[in-house]
Amino acid sequence: MFRKRKIEGEDTPRSRRVRALADQLDEARDVHRLSTDPMLGAVTADRFRASITRTMWVFLAIGLGFTTTGVHDFLAGDRPITDPLWWGAWLAEPALAGILVTLLRWEASMLSHGVTTNAKPVRYLKRLLLGATLVANVWAGLAPAHGEVSKGMVFFHLVIPLVVFLLAEVMPVIQQTCTRVREQALATAPAPTSGNTVRRTAASPPPMPAEIQAPRPPTSATFAKLPASIRTTVTSITETAHSAGRPVTAADLTARVNLPEAMLTTLVDELNASINHHPVTA
Repeated sequence: MFRKRKIEGEDTPRSRRVRALADQLDEARDVHRLSTDPMLGAVTADRFRASITRTMWVFLAIGLGFTTTGVHDFLAGDRPITDPLWWGAWLAEPALAGILVTLLRWEASMLSHGVTTNAKPVRYLKRLLLGATLVANVWAGLAPAHGEVSKGMVFFHLVIPLVVFLLAEVMPVIQQTCTRVREQALATAPAPTSGNTVRRTAASPPPMPAEIQAPRPPTSATFAKLPASIRTTVTSITETAHSAGRPVTAADLTARVNLPEAMLTTLVDELNASINHHPVTA
């Protein structure tokens, strides 16, 4: 006689459109959760760095291929093709370029591990190699062994070595900034779960007496978020400073690792919270 009133919250059949929208909403939440994960940001930064580096290597090789002809023209001059020096002149620029490429690969590897390589001998060697290529190419354009002087050749023999020079200077900057982005992403990642820590602790040997115990690496929330290679470097810096009877400073860390400013301040405070069996003076 009377219609039964629908109770609020009671399960009712949902329409097809409601079910489709609910599935889309669940999918959107999963996509957002995964796309904003800090570990995914670190992986994306590494992949982007690798992609940019490969592209830069390709164009660097093309530029060095052009400068090779200028260096050969500068060294060979008007020698005939039967002269051994004519053939040997082709080896000069590949030899210089090989040293440069090896040096740049070493810089890239060190920067990917958070270690800066801004040393004067490294800068001087790069500038010497690229400067020699520049002088040889410009000279070959201004005083060609065959034919008249071409304004276009002089221009490109000047510009392309300069581009190669600046490219070699920019590549370490690209490596350093991409590494800093990856470290910032890893710094915001949650600390590792305690499951593996418990298992490792159970299998570890009993601690030594305090009087013979060696300095231990610092343990803190910020320290645990760092990559393994940077944790090793920070541990070495901490042990060196504390062994000298002084606290760790921000300058000690920035000299060997690249960390965000806010994270650096917190990490210094946490590293100096424990004296690691050494007296720490102000």
